[in-house]
Amino acid sequence: MNGQTNADKTASPSPIPYAAVHVIGPDDSEAVIVDKAAKVLPRPNQTAWMRLEWIFFLHYGPNAFNHVEWGSGREDPSDFNPTAFDAEQWIRAINDAGGKMIVLVCKHHDGLCLWPSRYTSHSVASSPWMNGKGDVVRAVSDAARKHGIKLGVYLSPADLYQLQTNPKNPKGWYGNNSGKVLSTIPTDPDCFKTNPAKGREPALDFGSYTYTVNDYNRYFLNQLYELLTEYGPVHEVWFDGANPDPSVPETYDYAAWFDLIRKLQPQAIIFGKGPDGRWVGNEGGVGRTTEWSVIPLPMSPDQFYWPDMQAGDLGSRAKLTPGSHLWWYPTETNVTILDRGAWFWAPDKKSRSVSQLVNIYYTSIGRNGNLILNLSPDDRGLIPDDQLNALSRMAEVIRDTFAVNLASGGKLTADNSNTQNSPLLALDGNLDTWWEAAPGQTHAILTLTLPKTVTFDVVSLQEAVDHRSQRVESFLIETWDGSAWVAAEPVASEELTTIGHKRLIRLKSPLTNDKVRIHITRSRLEPTLAEIGLFRQPAALLPPVISDRDAKGVVTLRNDRGLKMVYALDGSSLTPHSTIYTTPISLPLGGTIRAACLLPDGKLGIEVSKSFAGMMPIGWKVIEVDSQEMNGQVNNAAANAIDDNSSTFWHTRWHNDLKLPHFITVDMGTSHRIKGFIYLPRQDNNANGTVRRYRFETSTDGVNWITNVASGIFDNIWNNPSLQKVTFEPVNARFFRFTALQEIYGNGWTSAAEISVLPYESDEALKP
Repeated sequence: MNGQTNADKTASPSPIPYAAVHVIGPDDSEAVIVDKAAKVLPRPNQTAWMRLEWIFFLHYGPNAFNHVEWGSGREDPSDFNPTAFDAEQWIRAINDAGGKMIVLVCKHHDGLCLWPSRYTSHSVASSPWMNGKGDVVRAVSDAARKHGIKLGVYLSPADLYQLQTNPKNPKGWYGNNSGKVLSTIPTDPDCFKTNPAKGREPALDFGSYTYTVNDYNRYFLNQLYELLTEYGPVHEVWFDGANPDPSVPETYDYAAWFDLIRKLQPQAIIFGKGPDGRWVGNEGGVGRTTEWSVIPLPMSPDQFYWPDMQAGDLGSRAKLTPGSHLWWYPTETNVTILDRGAWFWAPDKKSRSVSQLVNIYYTSIGRNGNLILNLSPDDRGLIPDDQLNALSRMAEVIRDTFAVNLASGGKLTADNSNTQNSPLLALDGNLDTWWEAAPGQTHAILTLTLPKTVTFDVVSLQEAVDHRSQRVESFLIETWDGSAWVAAEPVASEELTTIGHKRLIRLKSPLTNDKVRIHITRSRLEPTLAEIGLFRQPAALLPPVISDRDAKGVVTLRNDRGLKMVYALDGSSLTPHSTIYTTPISLPLGGTIRAACLLPDGKLGIEVSKSFAGMMPIGWKVIEVDSQEMNGQVNNAAANAIDDNSSTFWHTRWHNDLKLPHFITVDMGTSHRIKGFIYLPRQDNNANGTVRRYRFETSTDGVNWITNVASGIFDNIWNNPSLQKVTFEPVNARFFRFTALQEIYGNGWTSAAEISVLPYESDEALKP
């Protein structure tokens, strides 16, 4: 036997180690696959980034002066001329709200650089602002450093000014079909085209690097070099996939970009089109209720191209297939403070309501993702009061909610535990200590016994992801009713599945108890919890609840504290003297309700608003549709598009009729004077069938038709699938026809949650 025992011959395979990446082999059993998925850890820069949680975006540039979302690249630098620029105000607002980092848009798609770049005259150096001596990036980085806010940069890969078809810059680098040549970064600006191998003096404490790239990628690398060497530590570099003019091809050399970032700012997260942080898939501030950070890639991360990931399921067991490279790829949820998804300020763009912003906090940070909330300075160079006020009230609600952990002082026990990781470690306020289930256990019950009863309506859970990866697949929250454990009911939008870095579960109604259980019902290997928290939302600050319209177009208001409520329908600001709510409100023609509770001290609580865009579809019917999915199991009938219910939707047939255009024709029963229409995409976080290009027609008799909009486009609906409102010259109509000409993905489907018309009579009521 030569000293070898039978036990040695049958020894188990070596344990799977914790690692940054694991590859699923063709012969891996389900147990091995799960083991590998449960042992993928975040890299150190990801751990630091996830613990920031709340980040801020800031979009500023010529668009704020020209009142557009996307510039053309043909703007003159003189367009940029703020009269009261104050980066300190921006950073104070972020700091006061509790933000930890600002990601500044240093160059948007229009191509104007907000710093004096050596490689283009299309920058603030050519603007009248500060006589050409201004530097937005410098002002922001200095203010951020002063207030302890980390700095990130957004540099748009798309550049319409450098577009080789731009008559304002006929020698642009973007899409000029130049060949790849050896280039030194930083390049001597005087030799940029003639001898790009010649470098300039590198920045202090930084070196020079060589890449073989074309003209535009050399331009981009030099701008990255400036931003990453001259403004202090940079903690996030943000890329998106926007391409405003696909007719001009340009290949981005991501490998060179990423290499330069790693060399200059190794701690920085490369976000979006990069390996460290993942876009959530929408711009509405909504994360998945099942959000995995361990993501299977079809190839090695070194070779992967990092496309947008917008599917609902990215990391479940069903996605863990042979050949997958398992990679820690956490999500960031981007959203703008302006209503209707606007990123740049304009006089008619107003802030979202406080209640919307608070809800976004829970659907982003509360769903295992970072929140990056955009602020939009105006043409003065200041964040307007409506944004500041909304942000301040939002932060007040969040701060008051999480000021006291009601679980503190309680005794936590578990039905099983690892001997080195006791339940008490989940109540010590330290994310680097944790409770862990006993070896081999994938279920567990943790019981929290409190010294006295408490009332709570938010439960916070955090896994030890930095040390044990993400494992929990489903759980329950339970309280003791005196004779049995009863499952707590979360708000309707939540599912109790994944946890990850942080999960915040709002309950449907407050619970009062001294015994709470966290029942983990499924996990990848032994589950862990680093922290457990119970919290109470500040009842006095919460807004009223505005109901949906009933079948007669009636809306009701309610609050759970018995407080008086005031409201307005005319777009006016609420005051304590606004109309007091006493009876249901009739809105058959649509409108916007703004409401707030009247607090005992006579002040207003947080305002909430809700729009009922379009006429109530009383007596309406679909008289013709070319395709609808009605397969017996799922009802996506065309009638769903006119039922005043945003949770249902019309969808064309999934496996047939896969060619546009598709249309729906509606008879409103009687003639109306209308001035436009609304289109609401499906609201189930699935964008299939969302219309980008459309035609809209009306008729008084169903025979003779007027084309009101021949070929319209819903701008940015891909990223922000919110309510779309289109106006035209008022007409009389009994019938309307909506035709989908193009779908966002280019497939043959069409879908709509709601399609309605804007009545001319209620013009004022429909103002946002």
